Amino acid sequence: MLRKIIFLGLVLLSFSCEKEPKSYEINVNLDIPLNKRDAEIFRMEDRKKIVQDSALTDNGKIVFKGSVDAPDTYYIMIDGIKGSFPIILENANMDITIYRDSISKSLVKGSRENDITKKYMEESKFLTEFNNKLKERFQTASANGDSEKIAAVRASYDSLVKESYKYDVGFIKKHNDYAFAAITLERLTKGKAITEDESQEIYNLFPERIKKTRSAQSAMDFIEKNKVKNTKNKGTDNVSIGNVAPDFSGFTPEGKLLALKDIKAKVTIIDFWASWCGPCRKENPNVVKMYEKYHDKGLEIIGVSLDKNGQKNRWIKAIEKDGLTWPQVSNLKGWEEPIAVQYGVRSIPATFILDENGKIIATKLRGQQLEDKVAELLN
Repeated sequence: MLRKIIFLGLVLLSFSCEKEPKSYEINVNLDIPLNKRDAEIFRMEDRKKIVQDSALTDNGKIVFKGSVDAPDTYYIMIDGIKGSFPIILENANMDITIYRDSISKSLVKGSRENDITKKYMEESKFLTEFNNKLKERFQTASANGDSEKIAAVRASYDSLVKESYKYDVGFIKKHNDYAFAAITLERLTKGKAITEDESQEIYNLFPERIKKTRSAQSAMDFIEKNKVKNTKNKGTDNVSIGNVAPDFSGFTPEGKLLALKDIKAKVTIIDFWASWCGPCRKENPNVVKMYEKYHDKGLEIIGVSLDKNGQKNRWIKAIEKDGLTWPQVSNLKGWEEPIAVQYGVRSIPATFILDENGKIIATKLRGQQLEDKVAELLN
């Protein structure tokens, strides 16, 4: 645990808020006269390396020219120098001095955010130093098998982590007009170091140009995806066998709103499917046969399609071709279909069998098993 040094930030650059240029020029000076070595600026996205710019060293000098849509974290890597140097690439003129034997101590000039980053690093230095001391204490206690000291160090470490997050939140709130603030927010949000409400509060403090950065958008996207995930998990709890099926509503192919509560039958099957789902279409003839056999005895089905926006005609044609004469609804949102999310559906076809009181009595039945269950309930 303590071997993982708390990440307190990258060496970052900035963009001017007075007059934003349309392009960047970065002049890199090496402390050794490397010549004709490959150099590049890149960023990481979903563990993939995306090269923004490349050049060759010319007697220890490199010039990068180009433009970016918005400031973001990038890295400079040079053949012959171990490691990479992190920056925030922006449309600005910058001078960078890179030291071969200590790339982390390289210098940057011409960047507003570099100054704020330096301030951040200096103010948070005590946290790094304290973390290093705790690491030494932990190693000593572990070597001696001293469980009491190990517990004490862990407690101190937990306090240090909280203090570190508290410092980060205070810093980015105070300096919310920097791209650095958005990058820090992304780190805290994805690391679940702060709550979703805290993340949203900080995001709301950003000026529009900072809200539009990739880091700020990434933080908000993470929150939204997490909300969907939590909704799915909650939905799974609500749709267990023995529970009353949650009500829902969706639009029919004719555009009318239809709710589950509008379906009155001795046995109701909620059938999740889609026109593009091969196994669903293969199963449909069996469902049609069962429906024709037991509909007059009290069986009803309501189909819920996971087709997407733009696939409505395909959905309607599949209903007609497969002969699905029972009620059909969809909000045309694909896997984000609210009804599917509500019921925790992660694969299709999927079925929920309800009794006349709306209680779920079986799930995930297909083919002969589904018909046998319906026969058991209605015969």
